[in-house]
Amino acid sequence: MVSTPKAPKAPDPTQTAAAQTATNVDTAIANAGLSHTNQYTPDGSLEYKVTGNSTMTDQNGKTYKLPTYSAYQTYSPENQAIYDQTQQTQLGLSKLANEQTGKISGILGTNVDLSAGNVDKYANDHWQGGFNNQWDRDQASLEQSLADKGISMGSAAYDNSMRDFSTRKQAASDQYLGDMYSNAQNSILTERNQPLNEISALMSGSQVNQPNYVNSPTTQLPTVDQAGLINENYNQQMGAYNQQAAKSNAAMGGLFGLGSALLGGWAMSDRRLKRDIHRIGATASGLTIYEYEYVWGGGRQVGLMADEVETVFPGAVTEAPGGFKMVNYAGVL
Repeated sequence: MVSTPKAPKAPDPTQTAAAQTATNVDTAIANAGLSHTNQYTPDGSLEYKVTGNSTMTDQNGKTYKLPTYSAYQTYSPENQAIYDQTQQTQLGLSKLANEQTGKISGILGTNVDLSAGNVDKYANDHWQGGFNNQWDRDQASLEQSLADKGISMGSAAYDNSMRDFSTRKQAASDQYLGDMYSNAQNSILTERNQPLNEISALMSGSQVNQPNYVNSPTTQLPTVDQAGLINENYNQQMGAYNQQAAKSNAAMGGLFGLGSALLGGWAMSDRRLKRDIHRIGATASGLTIYEYEYVWGGGRQVGLMADEVETVFPGAVTEAPGGFKMVNYAGVL
């Protein structure tokens, strides 16, 4: 009998899914490695390093090891020196702030008194003395001027002059206090905020230039459709199997037809009488089935080679007149 080709085994869904998952994991790891681009600038550098691994188990129970990346930023030597000095300064100022906690807490815990009475008192305490001294000098000058004119103290002219002077002084005092009211408010706020401003100024210090990094390119490798490739390979194998099965069926039909059509099943099968020979299958006994054409024409034929049959079934081969060999197909099929 003619041997029948064996159909390819269909892909296992579990194995196909596992192969696709493994391909996806490998692609993801490769993409991560391509995307972690180290950067170097005049102000510092940014480097990525693999510092460990994490594990992932898929639905089929297979475990994958995934690399874990860490990012490291490093200042340039100049920026590092500024950073170290700034840290030292801030540490010293922190110690100073702790020592001055009582003073600062007292300031912050007291409400600012900007009431009219307190503002007037501040102006009187800080500037009224200078105002009075100036008017005292003006009054002495007026009294001297009256005396030079012969106007004696206690006279009507003297009293009128001194009354006019007092009126002008009071008006000037009211104007002065009004003008100084805003200055007094600002001074009160300044005195309260000055210690805080000093600490703030000390804390500002030199600033470190932060490195400016560009966005890392997101290089992506395409994911291989492993499942599609497996199924495509299976489809190709099935196509080849179908072709082989068709040839096998044709060969089988041709051989059986040849064996039953010829008298006694004998047919001329000498290799020397055939041309354009192609192997298309095999019998159950291992004999090769060929497709060929006789040298005298007559179209394509299917059959065996007498020299090969003779090695397996010597009784099925005979020599015809002319020295060419014949095969008894009924004896080998």
